[in-house]
Amino acid sequence: MRLPGSYRRHVSWMPQIGDVFPDFTALTTAGQIQFFDWAEGSWTVLFSHPCAFTPVCTTEMAALADASEDFAKRNVKLLAFTKSSLATQAAWHREIESLFDVKIDFPSVEDADGQLARLFGMIHPKQGEMPARRTMVLDPSMRIRLIMDYPPHLGRSTDEALRVVDGLQAQDRLSVQTPADWQQGDMYILPRRYSEEETLWHFGALPTQLTPYLRVVQAQQDQPVTDPENDMGGNRDPARAVVPGPR
Repeated sequence: MRLPGSYRRHVSWMPQIGDVFPDFTALTTAGQIQFFDWAEGSWTVLFSHPCAFTPVCTTEMAALADASEDFAKRNVKLLAFTKSSLATQAAWHREIESLFDVKIDFPSVEDADGQLARLFGMIHPKQGEMPARRTMVLDPSMRIRLIMDYPPHLGRSTDEALRVVDGLQAQDRLSVQTPADWQQGDMYILPRRYSEEETLWHFGALPTQLTPYLRVVQAQQDQPVTDPENDMGGNRDPARAVVPGPR
C-alpha cells in the first residue's frame, strides 16, 4: 500500500471527494494488479460488497456485468472488493453468469482480512464488520470524484452510477454544472463566466436566464467548438429551454 504522507499523518484516513486515491497491489479474480498501472488512462468505479453467494450482491454483480459495455463506452473500468476468497468468487461468478446470461469481465479483489476495506472506509461498524456497499468514482488522475454508500439490504443503482459518470465527464469536458435528475441530453447549468457569445460559440445555442442566479442551455453540440468556421448557433430560440423535471 502506497499511502501519501499527508494521509499517514492522520490516525485513520477516510477517503474524501478530491483526495487522490492511493496505489495498492491486490490479488483479484483476473490475477494480481497494481492499481495505478491497471487503471491508467481510465475512469474507475470501485465498489465493495459484503460477500459472495448473497442475494443482494448477486443482483448487483449481474446488473454491473450487464452494463459492462455501457461503462466501457465511457472509458470506465470496474473493480469490485469483497472478503470472499478468489475460489469462492470464481464459483459465484460462474453461477451468476449462468443464471443471468451475462459475462463478468471485470476483476474482483480478494480482501480476506478486510485491510483494504478498512483503509478505504468501506467498513461501517454499526452495520457489522463486512464491507458496506460503497461506490467510489475516480477520474483518470486517480482523484476521487464521488462517493456513495448504500446499507446492506439496499442494492445500488447501476443506472445512477452511469448517470454520475456522464455528469462528471460533462463537467470536465464543458465546464458546466448539471441539475437535479440530469440525464444525457438534458439542460446544462451555466456558470457565470459564460457570456451569451461564448455560450452560443461552445454549445450552439443561446442561454436562458431563469432567475438572476440560474442560467441553462440546451446544448446542440456536446463538444466545445474550437473551429471558428463551425458556428452552429443559427437562430435557435432560447425560450425553448427548460430545466428537466422529476423523473
